[in-house]
Amino acid sequence: MRTGIRTKLFASFSVVIIASLSIVSVLWYNKYYDSQRESAESFMSRTILDANKSFELTLKDIDYISTIISLNKPNVIDMLLPDATETLIERLEKDRKIDNFISSLYGYKYYISSILVASIGGRSYAQGSTVPADEFMRSIWYEQLLKQRGNKIFITTHANTKLNKVSAYLNQNVVSISRAIMNGSEAVGYVNVDFNYEVVERIFNTPLPNKSQLFLLDDKGGFVYSPRAEDINKPIAGTDYASVLPLLTASSGKLSMRINGEEHLVVYHTSDYTNWTTVGLIPLSELLAESRKAANNIMLIPVLTLIAALIVATIISNQITKNIGRLRHAMKKVSAGNLSDPITISSGDEVEELSRGFNAMVTNLRVLLDDVKKTEEQKRVLEFKALQAQINPHFLFNTLNQIKWLADVQKADNIKQLVTSLVTLLHSSMGKGGEFISVREEQQYLEHYLNIQQFRYYDKFDAVFDIEEGILEARMLKFLLQPIVENALIHGLEPLKGRGQLMVKGYGDEGHIVLQVSDNGVGIEPERLATIFDQVAEKNQSRFSGIGLGNVQERIRLHYGAGYGLQIESVPGLFTTVTMRIPIEAEGENEDA
Repeated sequence: MRTGIRTKLFASFSVVIIASLSIVSVLWYNKYYDSQRESAESFMSRTILDANKSFELTLKDIDYISTIISLNKPNVIDMLLPDATETLIERLEKDRKIDNFISSLYGYKYYISSILVASIGGRSYAQGSTVPADEFMRSIWYEQLLKQRGNKIFITTHANTKLNKVSAYLNQNVVSISRAIMNGSEAVGYVNVDFNYEVVERIFNTPLPNKSQLFLLDDKGGFVYSPRAEDINKPIAGTDYASVLPLLTASSGKLSMRINGEEHLVVYHTSDYTNWTTVGLIPLSELLAESRKAANNIMLIPVLTLIAALIVATIISNQITKNIGRLRHAMKKVSAGNLSDPITISSGDEVEELSRGFNAMVTNLRVLLDDVKKTEEQKRVLEFKALQAQINPHFLFNTLNQIKWLADVQKADNIKQLVTSLVTLLHSSMGKGGEFISVREEQQYLEHYLNIQQFRYYDKFDAVFDIEEGILEARMLKFLLQPIVENALIHGLEPLKGRGQLMVKGYGDEGHIVLQVSDNGVGIEPERLATIFDQVAEKNQSRFSGIGLGNVQERIRLHYGAGYGLQIESVPGLFTTVTMRIPIEAEGENEDA
């Protein structure tokens, strides 16, 4: 006996709906509590890990500053060493030098509250409001950092001027990183870097559901952060959460326990970097309040859902069977190659969507066939244009070589010299040889460039090269010196009345290359010197290469790091010197792939 599609759909829908609702209801009823708890655990774990990660990144930034200070010999260590023979002027000069160095690091991060450097003898240097050196040296933290012999220690939340107290004003509280400053095996002083407690609060004061709480404990069980301000810098043993601490035995975990007579879910994680522990507390009564309400209605929902589903199944089966035959007929016409007859179905359901999608597919198929023809034609045009683009640079290069040959034949040495330099520059700018060249090749490139400029400026300047032999084979980024030289010609020597001089000097310095471009031109005014990179990068780019000093600065720092770049020294009316310092790289270290 043949069964109609309507009957099959209704019977199938009914069986699937009844079975599914029954199984889902039972499973949901049994598993809902567990899923809610797991969801809360997962959310709290992610929150704790994210907070720990953000906090560690902040601490690592601060630790970087303390490391730079503690290892700096000329600006810090040598300044802290006692010297019975030094004069008052020498002592004041040392004080000024170390103060300037600390000041240069003070603005590294906006949340750095203060930096303190102190010698073993009690002499201190500070930026910002900080704990007095004599008070710090009487604390247990001072004893700990001496034992660590140059390794960092973390100091929990305290007032910026009082080590063992907390201020009522958040912006006056800090967390600190300290370390001893070592001269060999001997401690000559210490550095203490404070950062604002507001950073800690912003990281750990995360909105939490279900009346949950989050706090941070140091390795001795004291509160670094707590949602209750009165708990900060106090041991957890003296609070309502004292029973939590003995259970935090692993590096991370989850457990249940009663706190003040109420069952809580406890999630915690101990940082490998700080050895401080972030703890999250979730009251189970709040967590499961909604699940209890839902459980009371669990048996009513499946019954109502089943009745509604059976009614909908009946309507859907009638609608589908009415239009599905028309859609099948249209598909057969398309399979026979007829792409011009669309089908119109207005059933208001998925069958209507299928018909619209079917019509769109047929239309797209027609368009696709047309596009294939157009694409093939465009492909031939683009291939021809690509061939032209490839021929043009080589045509220009070969034409210049032909001009050079004619100048040689006609004994026009000045034209031959000018074209030879231009060919060399064009050959370099076409990207031959990769991104890196030797210092020798960069010098040769500059010589050709200056040869062209001698013709342009009618021999207005002399160019002198003084580059040590020992660095000529070292590798460097291509085209670093040309924009500097061009800037010196355009802005330094061109406005100068009379003949000028340009000097390019290079030498090695403790594993680095130092290259200097100097001119005796009109110089740079102080107010313009302060913003020279922005102005040059935006308005006064090089006329030959299109690359200004700002671009050179960016290339150096992107490749070699933020510690390298350009320095400009100038006296208006006398001279301008641009100094570039980059690390020495032997031949082959930075060859392009």
